[in-house]
Amino acid sequence: MADTESIIKEGLNIENSELDLREREIGDEDLKNIVQSDQIKDITAIFLEFNEVGDEGVQALLDCKEMKNLTVLNLFKNQVTDAGLAAMCKSKTMLNLSELILSDNKITAEGAKALAKSTILGNLVSLWVGDGLEDEGATAIAESETLTRLNLLSLYRNNISDEGALAIARSKNLSKLTELNLNWNYIESDGAVALAESETLKNLQQLTMTYNPIGDRGVEAIAKSECMRNLTLLDLYETEITDQGARAIAESKVLSNLETLILVHNDISEEVQELIQNSENLPKLSKVVFRLTPAEH
Repeated sequence: MADTESIIKEGLNIENSELDLREREIGDEDLKNIVQSDQIKDITAIFLEFNEVGDEGVQALLDCKEMKNLTVLNLFKNQVTDAGLAAMCKSKTMLNLSELILSDNKITAEGAKALAKSTILGNLVSLWVGDGLEDEGATAIAESETLTRLNLLSLYRNNISDEGALAIARSKNLSKLTELNLNWNYIESDGAVALAESETLKNLQQLTMTYNPIGDRGVEAIAKSECMRNLTLLDLYETEITDQGARAIAESKVLSNLETLILVHNDISEEVQELIQNSENLPKLSKVVFRLTPAEH
């Protein structure tokens, strides 16, 4: 990493009170030095994606008085564990936080439980967390009585099965969700049916389920459920769909608001692809993807 003052100078946006430190090979000691710099004043957003920040670095952030107005904290793909998240959950420095990104860290169900009980983080509207929550962690978040303001919840790649999906579907506290990302899990048809028929999720506008084997039964449930009427984006990349499930989308009477549909790596014939592309039931559909172009691989 370059010297501390140069890193800060390059990443600091004084006008927006933002500090962009992504992809700088920053570890705990580096971050400790950064937050002690006189250049750091009243930061509201800090971006630390793709670094090597662990629990000690998180504690340095929490101890920095210039972070007391922080609203956005992005720690995507770092080394934060349950202990680091537990410290966040108790720190008044996090009281104003509205967006927390902790995907691709070392968070398990224990971290999720601390998060679910935190009154400090009750203002969150956007939460990304992982990658070892499993069903127990997903259930803790779904049943949280403090995380009730969430508009966006991303639990991708957390080894979640139907049990976790059922907990989300049955939640009474996630009714404000408009975006739900469950990519790279192990949710099958029962879980997909529960999500599709959930009254709690009736405000969803974006549902992404890449690499979940939900099959035709799961897709048919989504295509037929009144609770999915507000969907504008549906991502079903490699979800074991055949013509049967794809035809249900084309014939759906509830997906009229759908604008973007991803069906890459499924077993759908050209005939049914055309049915979807020309369906009068999907009047707003402007983007449908059945296969990746070479540039997207």
